[in-house]
Amino acid sequence: METIRLEGERTVLRPITHEDTDLIVKWRNQENVIRYFFYRGEFTRESHERWLKERIGGGDVVQFLVSLKDGERPIGCTYIRDIDCGNKKAEYGVFIGEEDARGKGIGKEILNLTVDYAFRELGLHRIYARVREDNGPSLYSFLHCGFEREALLRDSIFCDGEFLNVVLLSRINPE
Repeated sequence: METIRLEGERTVLRPITHEDTDLIVKWRNQENVIRYFFYRGEFTRESHERWLKERIGGGDVVQFLVSLKDGERPIGCTYIRDIDCGNKKAEYGVFIGEEDARGKGIGKEILNLTVDYAFRELGLHRIYARVREDNGPSLYSFLHCGFEREALLRDSIFCDGEFLNVVLLSRINPE
């Protein structure tokens, strides 16, 4: 991937590299990160390297490492996945791996930077996200960044011994 650097007021996004693997694996296996992921299995170095090779290398995913602008300390990842060029749509995802960076409104900036990139550079028309209904902070961020609720998928995932609802949201490129 060419050199890309997306800058917000408080964050910087750049494409992930193989050198980020250990940090991403550490974050993805933290209970406070994994609890809202649909895939709940252990995340390994091997699975991440496979993701890099197959999904990112295959053009199905664009993923960025997120750092705080002040000091450029890595705090998480954001990604556009399942890119469907024919229908000009993809799914958005994000996670903040550093606990001290959560709850500060940074997620909204990351979301807007990533979605703007997907619309402008990837030429996508629609970005969608699936969020557990009990993930209030994520739902709040999406709704305050121009996403709209499309559907409630009742009992959509089975997690920790119970069925959970998933909210489907989307944002349409205004251009």
